[in-house]
Parts: sequence; C-alpha cells; structure tokens
Amino acid sequence: MTCLNDLTADPLFFVASAVSLLAALVMVWTVRTQSFHGKFFFALTFVGVIWTLMSVGFEAASAGQACQVGWAITAWLGNALVPIAWCFFVFSYLGNGAWPHARKARRAVVSIPVAVLALAVANPWHNLLYLDTTTIPAGSDRVDFDHGPVFYAIIVMLYGFVLATLSRLAGAFRQATRSAWGLLATLVAVAVSPLVANALYIGLGVTVFGADPTAYLFTLGVLFFTQLLVSNKTIDMASVGKSILFDTMSEPVILIDRQRRVVLMNMAARRSALVDGNGALLSELIPSINLPVQSGCANQVAIGSRVYEPRSAGIENPLDPAGPVLGWSVTFIDITDRIAASAALEEALKRADDANREKDEFIAVVSHEMRTPLTSLKGGLALALSGRLGELSDQVRSSLEIAHRSGVRLSRLVDDILLAQKLDLGALSLESQRVDLARALEESIEENRPFAAARGVRLATTRVDRPSIVVGDAFAMRQIIDNLVSNAIKFSHENGLVECTLRRSDGRLRLSIRDTGRGIPDSKKDQVFGRFRQLANGMEGSSQGSGLGLHIARQLARQMDGDVFFESTEGVGTTFHLEFSHVIDLEAVPPRLVG
Repeated sequence: MTCLNDLTADPLFFVASAVSLLAALVMVWTVRTQSFHGKFFFALTFVGVIWTLMSVGFEAASAGQACQVGWAITAWLGNALVPIAWCFFVFSYLGNGAWPHARKARRAVVSIPVAVLALAVANPWHNLLYLDTTTIPAGSDRVDFDHGPVFYAIIVMLYGFVLATLSRLAGAFRQATRSAWGLLATLVAVAVSPLVANALYIGLGVTVFGADPTAYLFTLGVLFFTQLLVSNKTIDMASVGKSILFDTMSEPVILIDRQRRVVLMNMAARRSALVDGNGALLSELIPSINLPVQSGCANQVAIGSRVYEPRSAGIENPLDPAGPVLGWSVTFIDITDRIAASAALEEALKRADDANREKDEFIAVVSHEMRTPLTSLKGGLALALSGRLGELSDQVRSSLEIAHRSGVRLSRLVDDILLAQKLDLGALSLESQRVDLARALEESIEENRPFAAARGVRLATTRVDRPSIVVGDAFAMRQIIDNLVSNAIKFSHENGLVECTLRRSDGRLRLSIRDTGRGIPDSKKDQVFGRFRQLANGMEGSSQGSGLGLHIARQLARQMDGDVFFESTEGVGTTFHLEFSHVIDLEAVPPRLVG
C-alpha cells in the first residue's frame, strides 16, 4: 500500500478522479435514458476511459519507479479497451450490419484488452513493453519510460482500430446528407484528437501535468459527443421518421405560429397551387383557415381548379401544456375529386330515380291499358265457349280454350304487376277487419283442388286450431294463402302431398304449408322473395307464373303486421309459414262485438 501514500498531495489525482466521476455519471444516465445503436460498446468505451483516467491519476500520485510502472501497466487494460470499443460503437451506431453484435465480436472487445494487459503484466519477465532502461532521471520524480517492441506492436494494432473507425466515418460522409455532417465531424474529432495527443506523447514527450494527455482528450471528446447524442436527432429513428413522414406526405402541410406566420411547409405544399411563384403561401389562405381560435371561417378553400379542406391541429407548449398553443399544423386535404365524384354520384342517383319512376309509370300505364282489352278478350272467349254464339267444332273449341286460359293468365299477371307496384310505392290501402284464417284456408284449398288434381298432387289439412281470428284485409289474406297453396302445388312432385296446418301458440297464429318438392338450394334462397324471380321446379325446367306471387305475399303480410318466411331442405321439400302475432281472443271480446 506504499504506492498510495501520496494520493492527497497530488492535484492531478483529484482532477482524474473528478473527470472519472463525471464520466461515470454521464455513462449511467445515458445508458438508462437514451436509446441508440451500439449502446453496449458506448458503455464499454466509458469503462475503458474511467479505468485509464484512474490509472493515470494513481500513477501521478505515486512515488517511486515500481509504483509508477505498476500503475502504467494497469492502465493498458483501458488503453486497449477504449479504441477497440469506440471502433465497434461507431460501426454499430452508423448501422454497418449486425457483425458488431455477433458473439465473436463481443468476445474480441474484451479478450484483446485482457491479452494486452497480460502482456503488460508479464513485462518484468520479458522487458519488451518497457525496457529495463526505464528509470526515473536524476532531479525528477516521474519515470522516463523507454518503450520496447511490444509497446509499438500494441500501438500499431490499436491504431489499426482507430484507422478503421476513420475509414467508416469517411464512408459515412460520402453517403450522408449535410444535416448529419456535424455529428460525423464530432465522431472524427473524438477519434483523431486522442490519436494526435498520443503521437505527440510518444514521439515528442508532450505531457499535461507530467502525464499522458491521451485519456483526458478522449474523455472530453466522448463527453461532448454524449451531449450531442442526446440533443441531436440526426440518427434518432422517431425524429427522422417524423421528418420523412412530414416531407413525403401527399397532402400539403404547413406549420403556422401564433402570429399567423408560416414557419414550415412540406414538399407537397411547396409543389401545390397553394404557393405562389416566390415559394410563399398565398396571402389570402391564412384568413380562410379554420384555426381553433377563429370562427366563421370557410370550411373549403378554392385555389384555381382545385378545392381544399383545411384541417388544423394545435401544437401545445411542452412547458405549459394547458396554456396557449405554440401554433398550428394545418393539413390541406384535396377534395376536388371527392366533390366531383359526389356530384357524379348524385347525378347518377337522380337519373336512376328518374328512370325507375318512368319505368313504374310505364308499367302502370301499360297494365291499365291492357286491362280493358283483356277483359273484352276474356268475355268474348267465354261467350263463344258457352255455345251461345253457335256450336263449335272440337278443333275450334280446343283453340279457344287455350286462348281463354292464356287470357286468364295474362290478366292475373297484369293484376300482380299493378299490385306489386302499389305495394312497393306504399300506395295500397288495406282494410282492418276480422279475418278467420281457418275459413280462408278451407276456401283456398277447395278452389285449388282442380289445379292440384291436374298436377297429380293431394291436398290435406292435418291440424287447424280455433279460434283463428286476426285483423287484416280479407281479400289480401286470401291472396297470400292462394299464392302459398298454389306455389306448393306447383313445386310438388306428381303424386306428392301438400299439407296445411294452422297452429296457435303463445299468442301467435301460424299457417304452415308444406310441399314434397325438391326443396330450395342454399344458393337460391335469397331469390325466393325477389320480384320476377322464379326457381326451376324440377319437372318443367321453369314454373309458370309471374314470379311476383311470393314477393306480393310477403309484402301484404308485413303491411298487416305479419310475416312470411320459409324452411327448406334440398331433396325433402319446403314449408312456407304465414305468421301473425296479434291474434284476437274471442273469449276476451264482449259477445256483441263478435260477428
């Protein structure tokens, strides 16, 4: 411990200690609060600097050759670690691939300085680092080191890392933008200044307070770079990303201060019609921008043939977030195409509405005009078939019967079209009266028996719950039931069965009509209630009819607060349901109201 006897008497030791403490604090704060590439090597550089500084301090405060040489040997760990770690940091910080973070690279950063320290510690046995002529000259209290070949070999090796650092920085200068040159210049200064100081120390014996100035210069350079690293955002991804996003946005963006002055604009704004020939924002734009503190401003700005919608956002003061804003970011959204598309869409919708209205009017006129001649046609054919106009041959009668059936079908089609038009337009008025669904079902079955017999289909009623009174229009109710029954007959196979049930449960009345046809494919189920949509019935390729029956049935049911829906299994059959939730309970109605 005799080497530490004079520590308090040497000011250089206190300087080294103070600088080391400052470096340690800066290192800990930077590593904990900052995020950047190469942080591990950056921290190792600080460790090497602190190690070297403290070794130099102890050497300066020690008396005797053995102690000073011992501390000089100890300093070699830091001497070797600093340039190597700094080289790896520069390569990593400037983004030179993943190799600085490979396991072998990390081992080299530690193993090489340890090997150098081992060579230095073994100097008493080989005297190749410091020759045995190293001594304290007469009249001096500092050792005059006489360097051997190992010393120069180590220096050449370490200078190699410094030159690699400078080479990488030179490449960075060639590819970087001017905004990054200040940061790169600082990195160059950090690498070059200690190199020059070390060369002056070795070649000319230049010292600072009698000690090697390399560690002090490098420390000052690293501390200055740390300050620059924290304040400069040249390689900060978030800041660079925001800057790129701002400048590459397709929409023009400007920044306005509280005095309504433009302080910054992106590339899209400079290239737009918002800027005059001198590169300045058009003066009439500022009053038109709807800033939060203004009122009564236009929501749109027309510049030439383009129309913009300014959208502003306040930029708060980070020192006083609740106070007045620093200014505003204003984005000009070009809505010219949107306005044109909206106008074109409105025009197309108007044309479509006009065309649809003209179509409805055409269908209504044609249907009305066809009614009178159809009535006359059916009446004439019926009169001729009655025999009142004379006897008819079998051939003539057959032709007249075909014409009469076609006239009846055409008359039904006209009636269906007119009814569908009225339903879609909400122009059909229905009566509200008591309707006995059971009686309506019986009447419909009786009227459809000839049609069922002609197709070889049996009609059956399996269950009828009474009373079955609902409120609605009797004619419309019969039309719904007739459509469902005839539809079931139409889509049943020959010798098939159509079953009708009427169930009352939980205040609801449901009429179900089941056929034994092929069922409805899943891909066709959304077409069932469409207008003029028909599905193949499996026997004739397509069914006869207008394709309006089910559409009309559902519309009529819903207008009477009911509904029509279906269940179908392909290959088994289909069941259509007519359901009403408002059923009249005859037991709760006074006898005088029951008709």
